[in-house]
Amino acid sequence: MTSSQRIDEQAAHWAVRLQQGSVAAEEQSVLDEWLAADSRHPGALLRAQAIWLDLERVGALAAGREVAEIRSKPWYSNAQLLRVAAAVVALSVGAIVWWAQVYRPDVYISDVGEVRRVRLKDGSSMVLNTATRATVHIDESLREIKLGEGEGVFEVAKDPARPFIVRAGAVSVRAVGTVFSVRSVNEQVSVVVTEGVVELSDDSRNSDAPRRIAANEQVTVTPTRQPEVTPVTREQAERRLVWRDGLVEFDGETLHYAVTEINRYNHRQIVIDNPALASRPVVGLFRASDPENFAATIAVALQVRSVSAADAIHIK
Repeated sequence: MTSSQRIDEQAAHWAVRLQQGSVAAEEQSVLDEWLAADSRHPGALLRAQAIWLDLERVGALAAGREVAEIRSKPWYSNAQLLRVAAAVVALSVGAIVWWAQVYRPDVYISDVGEVRRVRLKDGSSMVLNTATRATVHIDESLREIKLGEGEGVFEVAKDPARPFIVRAGAVSVRAVGTVFSVRSVNEQVSVVVTEGVVELSDDSRNSDAPRRIAANEQVTVTPTRQPEVTPVTREQAERRLVWRDGLVEFDGETLHYAVTEINRYNHRQIVIDNPALASRPVVGLFRASDPENFAATIAVALQVRSVSAADAIHIK
């Protein structure tokens, strides 16, 4: 018998005694000592009491009226009552463990600057970008991923009987067998499909029908603008996914956008001190985890200064 089983059995004993009101004063001190002896004991007793109070209902559901009859007949001994209560406790604990194993979702978190690769139990895979949280639930009928603020690329194993759905806020992306990315940053959700077809739904727009997005297409959903599916070349799609190799690439985006993107990957932040520089275009391929080099390169390209201070890296 394991220590947990022994604790459950002891808790069942005390639950029976307390329910019958037969705990003498001297026994109360023994109970108090038992409760104080292990941090698991109080919780075990509470569980046993809850089960005992509901024993008639549990007995009717699990084994007809047998348990209820035992409680109603005073000639049954405490040992018999104890065995029944302990059995119910064991069954209940086992059911809780089984439920947790089957239905508890898996949570994957990537740290700031980390690119995390995960193989899912259905054969699919996902790659999480910096500072991303993904909650995964897979069962016999559904594969669902809830994506927090962040970004992921999903390569879906074909299984028509189990739809694969990625949820980012009010946006749901449904696929059967495909490769696509979902980015959820600052209340804006972007989806790029590189293989296959997905269907996008936006719960914030109840009147909208799901939108089909095929390979080499993209869509961006914002709170204030109607989503529009637009084409994207293979090269453009790959450029957006260079973060999988720890890189970021810009092709004319503003310095403000580029700095915001670099800052997502680093605890040490870049600050643009001169607002006039924020709209200047940035072109280049940079190591995402090297803000110092990014700022120094930008300073040379824009003929400005990069100053590394204790609080941040300043572009002046």
